[in-house]
Amino acid sequence: MSFKLSRRMLLQGAGGAALALPLLNDVPRAHAQAAPAFPKRLIVVFTPNGTIPSAWNSTGSGPSFTPGAILQPFVDAGHKADITVVQGLDGKASTDGPGGDAHGMAIGCLLTGTEVLSGTEFLAGCGAPGQFCGESGWPGGISVDQFIAKKIGTTTKFLSLDFSIKRMSGSIWSRMSYSEAAVPVTPMDDPSIAFDRIFADVGADTTTLTRQASRRKSVIDAILPRYTELSSKLSGADKMKIEAHLAALRDVESRVSVVDAVSGTCAKPMRPALTASPDVMYNGSGMEVVNQANDVDVPQRNQLVRDLLVSALACDLTRVGTLLLAPSRSDIFMKWLNISTSHHDLSHMPDSNADSQQKLIQINQWYATQVASLITALKGVKEGTGTLFDNTVILWCNELGVGNSHSHQQLPMLLAAYKKYGSPADRSSVEANHCCMVEAVVASTTNGKPTAATSTARIDSAALPCGSGIQSAGMPNGRTPNGNNATIKCSAARCGRSAH
Repeated sequence: MSFKLSRRMLLQGAGGAALALPLLNDVPRAHAQAAPAFPKRLIVVFTPNGTIPSAWNSTGSGPSFTPGAILQPFVDAGHKADITVVQGLDGKASTDGPGGDAHGMAIGCLLTGTEVLSGTEFLAGCGAPGQFCGESGWPGGISVDQFIAKKIGTTTKFLSLDFSIKRMSGSIWSRMSYSEAAVPVTPMDDPSIAFDRIFADVGADTTTLTRQASRRKSVIDAILPRYTELSSKLSGADKMKIEAHLAALRDVESRVSVVDAVSGTCAKPMRPALTASPDVMYNGSGMEVVNQANDVDVPQRNQLVRDLLVSALACDLTRVGTLLLAPSRSDIFMKWLNISTSHHDLSHMPDSNADSQQKLIQINQWYATQVASLITALKGVKEGTGTLFDNTVILWCNELGVGNSHSHQQLPMLLAAYKKYGSPADRSSVEANHCCMVEAVVASTTNGKPTAATSTARIDSAALPCGSGIQSAGMPNGRTPNGNNATIKCSAARCGRSAH
């Protein structure tokens, strides 16, 4: 069955509250590019607290490629030939900024490749109530998923669809996508509301859609002058935020003005009965207040958001999606794995604690199973003579290398795609800003200059292409600590090209 939906932008209703979420998630339009026969798509999956390097690291390439123990679920699901393991990748931007919480800086820089800004919004807890060891502001640049969305998502109903398993107030630990510096994208954390937002209009007739679009456009027309007037009275960071919001409103306005009938081949999934999880609370030192009872439905929530995203991609409602399977510094209790200690607490146990190491491997294998299930679901949707997966790139990422040392080196990254990207070369670890990896993802999804297709391999950051992708497209990646835009901070020693 062919799944295709013509472009249009529909909001949920005429009320301001219903407008809030899509407005915050949209950014200024980029120039649309000619779409291929089937659109390219990107999914970013985040899991927290680092890995166990000995169980993650993989060896060989092609027929001799042997994934680490954590990656065994990909082998079991028949996806071994679809994954590329990135090794030797350091989160340099996380250590170049003003300081702050190790987890917060790591996830803040993860998809931006840019230092966090100076500020006092986020304090680094020292483990005792009221004691703090540093501070920072929001990240200082756009994230790669939003950058790509502005390239390939300008004709779809949603620029991107972003999901979070847990409900958490907006912070550097609970957000990973940014439409620009210090402007986080708010993920959807309620499966039932997410369904209504995404699919409520699927199946409606053209007359109804036209009437709804006209009503929604009139609401936006009424709001725009108010924000324009407010912007004229502000300055500095507040003015920048309002200007970004205005640009998003104009983008939404341009989308709702185009109304097409829904393709009859686009199947709407069942509406989930599950609502948002209880809010994650914080204690005096900024750490999560753990509550095991709130985590029992995490597996169900993972499945629901995965199914919603795959259906939305199949209907071409969006071409970029993110899945925050847990917040940075996550304290989720995985009782379904018979593990009675929280993930974050386990990640701080010493390497000599064999029991904790094995449980961390088990936790990361469970997360690997979630990504493998996503691949299976994408392969289950026919698209022409192939499947949805054939035109999708998945990036699975983690904010830390090792949890107990808060290491920003050797970040565990995995790319999954029908076409392989990277090189089978086995190089030693190099100090690399992960903007080089980000560039490879951009090239894979935006008709940039892709790397040569090779057999499945583990690839080193030194083998990734720096010289096309982000820089040629004008992404302000590699912002210097003083806030000025700079070229990508990849030296010849890091990514095989000269820094500018």
